[in-house]
Amino acid sequence: MIKRNPLSQTSSLAGVIEHRGILGAALSNLGTRIVGGEWSIGDAISKEADLCEELGVSRSVVRETFRILGAKGLIRSRTSDGTRVQPRARWRLLDPDVMDWRIKAGDTNSLLEDLLKVRLVLEPGVAYTATNAANDEDRAEVKQAWDAKVATFEDVTTPASELRQKFIETDLDFHRALIGAVRSELLDQLFSIIEAALELLLDLQMRAAGYTTEMIGMDKSHELHEQVFIKFMAKDAAGAEIAMRELIKRAIEDAHQGFELLLSKQKG
Repeated sequence: MIKRNPLSQTSSLAGVIEHRGILGAALSNLGTRIVGGEWSIGDAISKEADLCEELGVSRSVVRETFRILGAKGLIRSRTSDGTRVQPRARWRLLDPDVMDWRIKAGDTNSLLEDLLKVRLVLEPGVAYTATNAANDEDRAEVKQAWDAKVATFEDVTTPASELRQKFIETDLDFHRALIGAVRSELLDQLFSIIEAALELLLDLQMRAAGYTTEMIGMDKSHELHEQVFIKFMAKDAAGAEIAMRELIKRAIEDAHQGFELLLSKQKG
């Protein structure tokens, strides 16, 4: 049996609140392997004793790991049937840990497409509702976020790596400000979950294409964001909705091109 070191893990997704120590390492190890398909749906997970030896942990750690994985919908434990992988439809795919494990398992492209589909469904409506509902304070916050985004776009002195991170942060801040104008706690929390993955995923897209190219979108993306901002400030709800839909559609196109390029670089 191959010995695995549960402490040697890749870095976690931004925003994930990790279980620390031996438990956290075991949880990340098994969670990543499950979502990565090491065990197929319905397959029995390795026995407790085998996992204790493989991971170098106690039975209590393995049992607590199983309990947490069960709460996230990945597995089901029964005395008569052992511990088996649950159907994917039962996985808590919006759980930050599960999203983190999908990325570690190499499921980044699929996760990105899922997240962008969610954005395409939700954010045009957010733009429409925010434009109608925003008060003066909300508009000031959106303008402040936009001004920061413009300053980043026009920055010619910051090193590329820092500028890329600033671009991501100001992009997310702008969308967060729009969502804040809706005044929905559920939307606020949903975006908080999604943005943790989008931060890493947007960075991966930009790295794949060198981020200065039009494909990844500094120029075109800025223009599309500007249209959303203009319509929002003009209180044109229908226009803001249309502009946001075009923005997200472009993001989906960029994502596909970015990951195709990244894949070709990896093969090369």
